[in-house]
Amino acid sequence: MTTAIRNLADINAFLARHTDYEKQIGGRTRKTFDLERVTEVLNALARPDLSYTCAHVAGTKGKGSTSAFLASMLQSQGLRTGLYTSPHLERLTQRIAINGQEISETAFVQAFQPVVAAVESRPGKAPDITFFELLTLCALVAFRQAGVQAAVLEVGLGGRLDATNVVSPAVCVITEIGLDHMQQLGNTVAEIAAEKAGIIKPGVPVVCGAQDPEAQRVINRTARDMEAPLLMYGRDYSIRGIQRSGCSLEFTADVKGQRYEKVRLPHPGRYMADNAAHALCALEVLATDSDLLPEGTLQRERALDALARTELPGKFEVFEGEPIVVIDSSHNELSLKAAVATARNIARGPVVLVTGIAADKDLEACLKHLAAGADAAVFTRYYSPRESDPTALLSLYQKFGGKRGAAEEHPEAALEEAIDLAGPQGLVLVTGSTYLAGALRAAACDYARREA
Repeated sequence: MTTAIRNLADINAFLARHTDYEKQIGGRTRKTFDLERVTEVLNALARPDLSYTCAHVAGTKGKGSTSAFLASMLQSQGLRTGLYTSPHLERLTQRIAINGQEISETAFVQAFQPVVAAVESRPGKAPDITFFELLTLCALVAFRQAGVQAAVLEVGLGGRLDATNVVSPAVCVITEIGLDHMQQLGNTVAEIAAEKAGIIKPGVPVVCGAQDPEAQRVINRTARDMEAPLLMYGRDYSIRGIQRSGCSLEFTADVKGQRYEKVRLPHPGRYMADNAAHALCALEVLATDSDLLPEGTLQRERALDALARTELPGKFEVFEGEPIVVIDSSHNELSLKAAVATARNIARGPVVLVTGIAADKDLEACLKHLAAGADAAVFTRYYSPRESDPTALLSLYQKFGGKRGAAEEHPEAALEEAIDLAGPQGLVLVTGSTYLAGALRAAACDYARREA
């Protein structure tokens, strides 16, 4: 008898019975994990992913925003567009969007029902299907049910063994690569790049935004072996003339021989221009299929307008006030370094951090950057089995010369303390974990309303 799925509570109860590696330290490894079970269920669902064009995006840093930019631009072309990202900030339904709108609970339930039926119809119902695999299958079904024409799928972890890697994409994108999730992906940039490059398919164009020479070599070799056309950042597409105005950027992008002038982004981070360029290159690749585009040709002005209007919740999201509060989901050395640098560039006064970081990260590397860039920091919890003890983070921060550090058990209290420390001219940067960003985003919204 199939488990009844009638509402979001039923979905959460079903998911709770399956392994959630997002909330575990360790777990899956390259030696113990495979895509057999998710492929089996996908086949039982009659391959919903084959009913629309897919773009697949992997990387250590920038894959979420690159995915959001690409989905927004595809929608601007008149395509019904799906976007699948992870993890969510505040609600499970935030992982799936259709035409820029978070999926409704009703549509989520309707998509999850056939997934459960397919899972429970398997002989023996083993091996165990995971939390992330279930949600990935749900997204693929939801897109088919919604009549999506193009879908952008963000890799959850790695690439080669990620549940999203069961799709047959029209373009693959690999953003910046660095050391993260080393227990699962490898101890060197080259090993991690090999896992990310696992999304490359025979003959399918690859947009490579990786800047590390080791990563580039691995991706180039994999693309060559797969006979996949490779478009390299800095060679086949590039950006120049970046100008920052307040919390916005403007620049010029040259993409596959096409010049995009006055590209505007509602974001102050220099790295976001890179991510937008990756998305523009992927868009140009997809546009070579004139049958995909409703008007037969790419409408570039519409694409630029879509970029300028793309919302990126939790990705250096600025909430105006005195001080400014920023909610940011950076959670590894590369992204934390970039977030702190951006905060320093736009702050009028002290930069004060509210931080919680998972225990399985390279804490010393992360804390070195935070200590070097912050004027003060409050370390706190975000109620996850993977979180670090705030006092341990504080000790590392002080070890590396961090100024005015404190530990606070409750995140809301930590935010209030940071606001006081920053003063009217300062900037409070909430960063270190997607889960901490989600835990404090509602408080930041309330703060901005009070300050308005």
